[in-house]
Parts: sequence; C-alpha cells; structure tokens
Amino acid sequence: MNLCQFLRTERQEIIDEWVAQLSQTVSNRYRQLKLADLCETVARAYDGNYSVICNHDWQLIEEFIVFITRMRLERGFSLSEVQKAFGVFRIIMLHRLPLVFQGDELSKALLAVNNSVDVTINRFSEYFQSKHEEEMQRLLESLEEKVEQRTQQLYNSENRYRTLVEDISDGYFVCRDQQLIFVNRALGVMLGRTPAALVGENYEACFTGIIDQSAEVAAHEVFESEAIRLDGTRFPVEIKINRVRYDGLPALAGVCRDIAERRESARKELEHERLLVIGRMATVFAHEIRNSLSSIKVNVRILQRKPALSENDIRRMEIILRDIDKLDQLLRDTLLFSRFLEISPHWHDINQLINNALKRFADRMAAAEIRLKVRFDERIPRLKIDGKSMDIVFDNLFSNAIEALSDVSLKELTVSTVVRKDDSSEKGVVEVVVADSGCGIRAEDREQIFQPFFTTRESGIGLGLSNVVRVIEQHSGSIRVASEINRGTTFTVILPWQKETE
Repeated sequence: MNLCQFLRTERQEIIDEWVAQLSQTVSNRYRQLKLADLCETVARAYDGNYSVICNHDWQLIEEFIVFITRMRLERGFSLSEVQKAFGVFRIIMLHRLPLVFQGDELSKALLAVNNSVDVTINRFSEYFQSKHEEEMQRLLESLEEKVEQRTQQLYNSENRYRTLVEDISDGYFVCRDQQLIFVNRALGVMLGRTPAALVGENYEACFTGIIDQSAEVAAHEVFESEAIRLDGTRFPVEIKINRVRYDGLPALAGVCRDIAERRESARKELEHERLLVIGRMATVFAHEIRNSLSSIKVNVRILQRKPALSENDIRRMEIILRDIDKLDQLLRDTLLFSRFLEISPHWHDINQLINNALKRFADRMAAAEIRLKVRFDERIPRLKIDGKSMDIVFDNLFSNAIEALSDVSLKELTVSTVVRKDDSSEKGVVEVVVADSGCGIRAEDREQIFQPFFTTRESGIGLGLSNVVRVIEQHSGSIRVASEINRGTTFTVILPWQKETE
C-alpha cells in the first residue's frame, strides 16, 4: 500500500478523528461550531491535502483557503486558531503513518504530509493576513482622506475615526515629533496603562527601536519590534506604520499587534511534534525492554529457590530484583508520559485511596524507620476521579518523600486531607497534603521540578512529577510545592469537588 492508497482507504476515519480533535482541543470557538458544518469543512480540507500530496494539484486547497478565510474572518476566529486546526492533520498523521509504513516509505510519507501542511498553513496565513490588512488599509485611507477636509469636516471625521479605531482589537496610535498624540483602548490594555496616560509620552518609551525602523520602512510595510509595559516587561509586537494627516498636520499612524501568542503557539507545536516522535519511539523500546526484564525476573525467582545458594548469592539476587523493579518503574513512567492521558472518573473515597497507597509503601517506610502521621478529614465527600490515575499521583509523591528522608536524622512523613466547602453552591475543593522533614528542594530547582526530564537524582529520568501534573490537570486540579533546605518539602494537591449525583 502506498501513501495515496492509504489516504483513500482511511479517509473517513481520519476525517472523524480530525473533527473530534478540533471540537475537543483547539479552542472554544471550534467547540461551538455545528458538527455537520465542521465535518463538511474538514472533509474539504482533507480532499485538498490529498490533491496536493497525490496529484500535486493546489487548486482544491487554494479554493478551500479562500473559503475558510472568509468564513473565519466573519466569525471572529484568530489566525493562530485556524493555524492550529490545520496542524491537527499533521499530528494525526504522525500517529497513524508509523503503524502502516516503515523505513524509507515512512520518511517519504511523513515528508509529503509535512510539506503539504506547511505550505497550506503558510499560504493561508498570507491570505488571511492580506484580507485583514486590506480592511485596515481601507479604513486608514478613508480616515486620511477625511482629515484633509475643512475644519468642521475634520472635527466630524475625527470623531468617526476615534469611534472606529476604539472598536478594533489591534492597538492603534498616532504620533508626531516622536510623541504619542492618540492611543486607542486596545493599545492601552496591551501596555497596562490608560490611553490618557500614554498621550504625550515619547513613543520610544513604549516600543524598542521604533524610531529607526519607522524611518526606514515604506508606507504600509510591517516590521517587528518589542512593546514595553508599565512594569518594564517586554513582549513581541508587529507594527505597521503609515504616514497620515492628523489635526491637519503630518503624523505617523501605527497599527500594533501582540504576536507573543503566535510565537508561543509555533514553539509549542514544534515541541509537541518532537515529543510525539519521541513518544512513539519510547513505546516501541519500552515494550521490548519490559519483555526482557520480565523474563530476567522470572528466572531470578527460579534461581532463588535453589537450596545451594549462599547468603551472598541470595543478597545479589535481591539486588538484581530491586534494580529490575527500578527499571520497570522508569519504563512505566516513560510509557505514561508518551501516551495521550485519558481518565475514566468514578466516585471514590479519596481517604481510602490514600490509605491503600500508604499500605503499598509500608515495608519501605518501616525499613527506613520513617515515622508516619496521618490526619484524614472525615467530612470529605466522595470525589469523581480516576482511581488508577490518582494512584500514580500518590505513589510518586510518597516515593519522593521516602527518598528525601533517606539521609536525614528526623524521619517524619505527614499525610493529611481537608475539605473546603462552598455551601451556597454545593461545590468546593479537597486538599491532599504530603509533607516530609527531608533534605528539601533548592529554590532554583522548585521552578523546574514539574518539567519533563528534570531530575536532581543520580537515578531516574525526571518524568514522575511531570506525570503527576498531567493527571491532576486532567482532573481540573492543581498542585503547589513549598520547601526549605534541610527543613523538608510539602506538596499540596488541590482537587475540585461537587455534590454527588446519581
């Protein structure tokens, strides 16, 4: 089967998955679209990509770009939302193609899909931007023509002009002699100041390098700069400068757009694609390694039963088994991290789940002579959570606490729960607190401990707390950490609750 046969055969399944991903992950606007409209739109996009990949014909995708640009502009979609929607096709294919193709065939198929999506996104972005700018250009030219009229006409046109630019979502300003003489509300929001406070400011205090750039660019040309908020923080912007007449005198008018989200979206998409590939490879490797580890473990257990083994041999066998368990845990963390996390919530007694988890670590805590304190809030109602996923949370937190206590004299682990209710709405939160008296976490490390592959241990790959965060976020919860060196660490898991229903 070649790529084109695959695309024809899997057409409906891929379209259905694309629709599901759009309605679940891209944005609220996509979730609000009618399913029938979304199916029709996705089918057109899929057929356009097929025509490009298999027939090298861009006509269908060009027609689709014109169609989708008009529709999305009318409904107020942002450029980044539609770019993400196109990108979903690439992500779906990254999952599916390795299941069918291998070696050079897989590389060629991935390259063909990637090229099609990249060129489609670029062409759409250029067309979307040009249509948006045409409307803005029409507005600017109309305003420039009006301000050249007689005094009374100038006054009336400026009032209309102010109303129009106050309603646009992009920042807009007019400056003369390097001073801002007009600022709309949107730009005030971007910079964290009121428009009145910005009028009279030197515009070099609001944008970096704008004087040099604005002097060099041609009319209507777009350039990138950095805007400066009131607190001194900077963020990337895209600015278009035009020469106009304001109050009858020459001035510069600028349209400013915050592009931080666009840049971050592009960065995240590249990182997501990289992790997808890594995840696919990790799944294959982990499966093979776990099979080998299981075989080794079984054979070690058989050897342990032989009466001729010396005490040293028995200890060596135990060391082998402990190392196998460590490797198995690393593989479980890797597999969990590489897969899409889906939860199946049911009503659970969280105190009981925690108690069961503590029993799993009872032997380790006893061997390490750790003093355990448990304080359960008996008022906690049952929570709608995924019990197996929450086991991942508790197992990681307890395991980390035990390791933190390994080299300290005072070995105390406190586990507590508390419910905070909102009686008026029958909602609230449940807090699970895991506190140890161990070595603590350095301040510079606390910002990174939840990041994938960050670890301060000699063993481990730094995925445990990353998986903890993923599980908690899937439950619409959050996690906090507080720590002092040589004083201990406290993790607080916060989970929402609501009144149990049938």
